[in-house]
This record gives sequence, structure tokens and C-alpha cells, in this order.
Amino acid sequence: MTSRAAWGIDDDMPLLKSALDAAAIEWRELAWDDDLDDEAWASCALSVVRSTWDYHRRLDDFLAWIDRVDRLSVLANSVAVLRWNTDKHYLVEAEVAGLPIVPTVFVEPSGDDSWIARVDHLLESGHVVVKPCVSAGSNDTERHDESASAIEQVRGLLATGRAAMVQPYLSRVDSDDETGLVFMGGSFSHAFAKGPLLSAPKDVAGDLFARERIDPRVPSAAELSVGERAMAWLGRRFGTLLYARIDLLPTDRGPVIVELELTEPSLFLAMHPDAPSNIARAIGAALSAR
Repeated sequence: MTSRAAWGIDDDMPLLKSALDAAAIEWRELAWDDDLDDEAWASCALSVVRSTWDYHRRLDDFLAWIDRVDRLSVLANSVAVLRWNTDKHYLVEAEVAGLPIVPTVFVEPSGDDSWIARVDHLLESGHVVVKPCVSAGSNDTERHDESASAIEQVRGLLATGRAAMVQPYLSRVDSDDETGLVFMGGSFSHAFAKGPLLSAPKDVAGDLFARERIDPRVPSAAELSVGERAMAWLGRRFGTLLYARIDLLPTDRGPVIVELELTEPSLFLAMHPDAPSNIARAIGAALSAR
């Protein structure tokens, strides 16, 4: 599934379609926000969420839609996964489980101003990143080098009823890049390097996501270890996931998780020759399990 706004700009979709054809798996490309009747969704043995990149702008509609599709088809990833993963408060649970995450200050619309001192503390590292807890494609995500501008953005998010999160900007990403680990059907598929996004003006595609420099990457043993730990924990929490992307940032103490992408991540299938067949195989296994 895609969205009307993302139709035709998801680079993964042509590779996915070709891989499904090669595996003799019938497919239909549908938009979650088209006015489709129940029969359209019920006709799908498996409904795979892919480029629904505008969900964060109408979260209630999206959550109602996944509940509806779940009654008519088999949703992947599942409703439980999507509801949990569309709000980045999940990082709190990941940290409690012992996974290494980027230090994060969460700010709630109903809270007091005690968060300001914590933001000032994070700024001792040089820069902070402010973003909404419900977001995608780096929308409303900005880097700040002073307290006043960071606080202003947080207050702006709170004024619209949105919770905000503040994290230190981990500067090693400027030289070492971010690493994305992609898992399909619970198994590691491939990795990629993502260039630093917030050190230059953003190039936004279709008012949906900021374009990034993406390159193939062989993950380090430490990165793969963190990814596999995260997947083991997610597997215990939710069962086998059709797809998952674990995004890591480098630090002097080792890689840390910046996001667990389980809802609508780009999988960057072009980064490894086996990636398209890996996702087709995972979809085939999910269909067989059904």
C-alpha cells in the first residue's frame, strides 16, 4: 500500500513489483487514502503497508484505516506494531529493555516547563535535534545550536497539541554517516549508509520526505549486534515482523538506535542485489503462513 501523495515516487515499488512477479505472487498497488470499499481490501490475502508517508498528518484517520483493513485482510506489519511504532515514545520502552538509544527528552503538551533545563543540558554537546513524536520523512525535524530556537520549536509543536522530543545532535554522523539495517521476515537482509541530513538545507520530495544521500554499506559487527538485539526484543514483543529497519547513529561508545522503523520505512532495495528477492520471499512466507 502507498498513499495518493506518494504514488509513483517510491523508489522501492518498481523493484518490489518485479520481485513479486518473479516469485509468481499476484499483487495490486492501492492507496490507503483512496475511497475504496471493503471488497477491495477483503480481496487482498495480505495487505503490506509500504509508502503511506503522509499518515502522520492525519494519524486518527490512519489508525482507523488500519483497524478497518485488519478486519478484512491480514495487515503487515500488524495493527499492534503500527499503533506502537507510529509514536516515537516507543524509544522509552526500548531503553527500558536495555537497548542503546539516543538520549531523548520527551515533552508533553500537558506538562510543565521542567524540560527546558534538560534541553539546556543536552545543548552542552553543541547541538540538539527537535522533532514531533509522531512524524515521518524528517518533517518538522530541525537542528538547533542555541536554547532559544530549540525551545521556540518545542513550544510551537506543543501549541498544536503535539508531543515533542529533543535529542543531542551526534556529530560523528557528519563523518561516519548513519547506518540503516534492514530485516525481512525477521532475518537480516542488507544495510545502507545515510548521509547527514540536518547539516544542510533539506531537499523535500513531494512535500513528503527529505531526500538523503544513500549508499550501500557493510555493517560493523557492533552495528549488526545492536540490530539483532533489537530484532530479538521486537520478536518477543510482537512475533516475526515482515519488515523492519533499525537506524543507528555512531558514537564513541558504539552505535545507538535513533529509530525503529516498522511502519512505512523505505527499504532501499537498490542497495543490495538480493534485497528485492528477500522481501518477496518474506511476503511469500507470510502468505503461506496465512
